[in-house]
Amino acid sequence: MSDLETKLGQIASVINQLDDPKVPRNIRKGAKDACELWLLNKSKQMDVRIAITQAKLEELYEDPNIPPEFGTLILMINTELEKMIRETL
Repeated sequence: MSDLETKLGQIASVINQLDDPKVPRNIRKGAKDACELWLLNKSKQMDVRIAITQAKLEELYEDPNIPPEFGTLILMINTELEKMIRETL
């Protein structure tokens, strides 16, 4: 497993922290989908996986119902994904 794949796995585990009863169901589902359908989908190119995951998480961040502490978590995840996308280019 490459170093980037290891980092993606770690980020996926952080994204899974959004699976919390305090987080609205639509946000939990969106985070799960972003993780499973994009971030961990090895059939897609790495840069596409990261960029689409970032976009999906950004949509979730903009939801007015997200608890503030989870909004901060999404911003931290997107910062890490931004660093990773620079590594892949």
